[in-house]
Amino acid sequence: MSSDLRDAVVRATENIRRRAWDAREGLRRLGSKVTVEGEGNILELGKARLHQVRIAIEGDRNLVRFHPTCKLVNTSFRLLGNDLSVVLGECVKISHWGEFLLMGDDASIRIGHHSTLESARFVAHGGTELEVGPDCMFAYDVEVRTSDSHSILDASTGDRINPDKSVRIGEHVWLGARSVVLKGVSIGDQSIVATGSIVTKDVGSGVLVGGVPARQIKDGVTWDRRRL
Repeated sequence: MSSDLRDAVVRATENIRRRAWDAREGLRRLGSKVTVEGEGNILELGKARLHQVRIAIEGDRNLVRFHPTCKLVNTSFRLLGNDLSVVLGECVKISHWGEFLLMGDDASIRIGHHSTLESARFVAHGGTELEVGPDCMFAYDVEVRTSDSHSILDASTGDRINPDKSVRIGEHVWLGARSVVLKGVSIGDQSIVATGSIVTKDVGSGVLVGGVPARQIKDGVTWDRRRL
């Protein structure tokens, strides 16, 4: 085989591989869109499978990092400020829809490995952290927030009296459908939040809580994804 023919074969093979790679990447990014305004922003999306995912960044030095094994459907990420970060761990899965909203400066949202979300909304405002541990399970329409989003003021002084506060959800926690976790709450490992509950205070480990506001129903419990 002449050198010219060999070169032609190599170029053709490279083109085929490139088209196949572009096709695979297109499937991984099906219908997704990224817009970035600002400087020093970092997006590490790897080979994560993204379907109808929208990422919008307005600010500087922000970070979006997905583990390559993540699978996200119909999820939006809005980072509006500086030094904000969203980190999704190994095998995180969002099945139906998700919304991540970070505003202000120096806020973060982290979802631990092997956590699954049917549909959920996360809100983190400046100076707070929203952390979800590994192997958590969120049912439909769950909301977790570190802020009330608007200010409540002392009528006599004008001072704000509802500051933002961080939220921590431990390892292997199950949040039932339409449950809400409000600012400042910590939920211990292995715990369960019943459907429709609003959690306003800390929850210990191995506890079942429910109601509005959520109260302890039973302790000494855990849970399994399987229907045993």
